[in-house]
Amino acid sequence: MNDQGECPIPDTHQKLKEATYFLGKCAEHYHVPAEFQFNLNAFIQALRNTTFMLQNEPRKPEGFGTWYASKQAEMRQSDLLRRFVQARNVVVKQSSLKARSTAWSGVFRRRRFKLGMQHPVPLFAPSEWVLERLKASVGFFLDEEHSQPWEQFGVHRTWVVEELGETEVLGLCVQALNYVGAVLEEAHSFFGSDVESTVVAVDMPRTQTLLETDVDSSLVAKWGWDDAE
Repeated sequence: MNDQGECPIPDTHQKLKEATYFLGKCAEHYHVPAEFQFNLNAFIQALRNTTFMLQNEPRKPEGFGTWYASKQAEMRQSDLLRRFVQARNVVVKQSSLKARSTAWSGVFRRRRFKLGMQHPVPLFAPSEWVLERLKASVGFFLDEEHSQPWEQFGVHRTWVVEELGETEVLGLCVQALNYVGAVLEEAHSFFGSDVESTVVAVDMPRTQTLLETDVDSSLVAKWGWDDAE
């Protein structure tokens, strides 16, 4: 905020909040493929539009053009950001992104994988469907009462988008968002304004893993477990 308590780049800040919102939705719907991919597309577009907004803020101080040109040069050197720009162009102008997912399915103790197998997952198959198929095929691995506390069936899913590389995609989104957020923090300083940190984090083990008790929380009481995970 400046001396008048106003954000000097309000449109840009709003667009960053929009990207952050869609990132949160990606995490929330990580195990529901259609929703995950819709929100991923929206995140990629909002992230790219954040820097467009910064260039077009109406009240730029003297020297902004020179400062931003140097930041653009830095961003162009980032392989991560270049991939997100390319992905945005694909989404807007060409086609859907080439997404795929794999999973480790089996027995988990809390959220730690204990026993099972890795396998590809059909593109639009929800993780809950994978979990139900797992229980139907190997349910005998665990006794019906689940006598071992916090041992249950689960699915640890990993999404990859070809245009963004072979690394898990939500983690890449977090990195890209924090990179752009850092640029905006610098922009606030250039405008002579303070801003709270924009760093975002996602609990990836919790996000990527879907357990029986995530689907039905009443199972904790049914199996007589302490609900303090």
